[in-house]
Amino acid sequence: MDRSVIYLRTEWDNGSPTYVVTLPDISDEQRRGIEGVVDEEGFVRNGVCWRPAGDAKLYRLFEAVRSIGFDLNFQSDPDGPFNLHRLHLRPETRSRLEQTESFRLDELAGFCPVQAEGEFDGLYFYFRARGAHWRFEAGGDAIGNKCAVWWYEEAWPSPTGFEAGYMSDDDAIQCILKAIDFHRFTDRSRFEKSHPDYERTTLEGWSLGALSLANVLERLSVTAEEVITRLDVYGIERPYFADLELKAIATKTGADQVAANMPGVSPDHTGEDDW
Repeated sequence: MDRSVIYLRTEWDNGSPTYVVTLPDISDEQRRGIEGVVDEEGFVRNGVCWRPAGDAKLYRLFEAVRSIGFDLNFQSDPDGPFNLHRLHLRPETRSRLEQTESFRLDELAGFCPVQAEGEFDGLYFYFRARGAHWRFEAGGDAIGNKCAVWWYEEAWPSPTGFEAGYMSDDDAIQCILKAIDFHRFTDRSRFEKSHPDYERTTLEGWSLGALSLANVLERLSVTAEEVITRLDVYGIERPYFADLELKAIATKTGADQVAANMPGVSPDHTGEDDW
C-alpha cells in the first residue's frame, strides 16, 4: 500500500529554514497524529509552517513521520538564482556580498570540503576549503572540460589541521570575496605564458590541485618525467595524487602509441581547455 506524502518547501532566513507544509487529504485524527509527532520532535508549528527549534533534526522528523505511515518529500525548488538567505551571514558580510558587482553565487555547501561555485566578471569560479587551506580557482567550468586559468590558495587557522573543512558560511563568503579582490586588483601576469615564472606557476597549480597533470603537460609541452624533475628543482611539493596521475598518463601514452601504428586510427589530441 502506497504511503500518503507530506510535501515540504523550504524558506530561508539568514541560514535558518522554515518548512511550508502541504498535507495530503487525511482525516482529522491523522492530522492530529502528525501534529503530535512534529511537536514531539521539537518543531514549532505556525499554521502550515514548521520551524526547527533547539536541537530538532529533520532526519529524526522523517523517521517519526514514517513510523505513523507517512512519507516526507521536498518539493523541487524552482529554477532560479541561488537563494542567499540559505546562508548564515553577519549583516556586514551579507551587505558586501549583495553589493559585489558582476558576481553570482550558484552553490555553497558541504563540509570537508566546503565547496562553492559561481561566476564573476564572466568567469566560472570554484572554491574549496579542506584541511588547513582554502583555494579559489577562476576560468574553468563546472564539468571539468576547461581548466582554471588563475588560482589563489591561503592557509586557514587550523590547530588540528582540519578546521578549514568546517568553516562557516560567513568565513567562506569572506574568503571568496577576498580572492575576487585579488583577481581584480593584483598583478596576474605570472599566469601568462610570456612571464618568466609561468612554468613555476603552472607546476604550483598542479601541486595545489588547481590543474591536472594532463593540463601541465599540455601547457608546458614537457613529459611527465620532466614535470617531476622540475618540481624537485623548484622545491615544489608533489600532489598526493601524483602517482595515480603518472600511472594514468603512462597508460594513455602507451595506448596512443599503439593507436598511432594502427591503420585508420589516430590518438585523440585534447587541447589545454578540453581536459
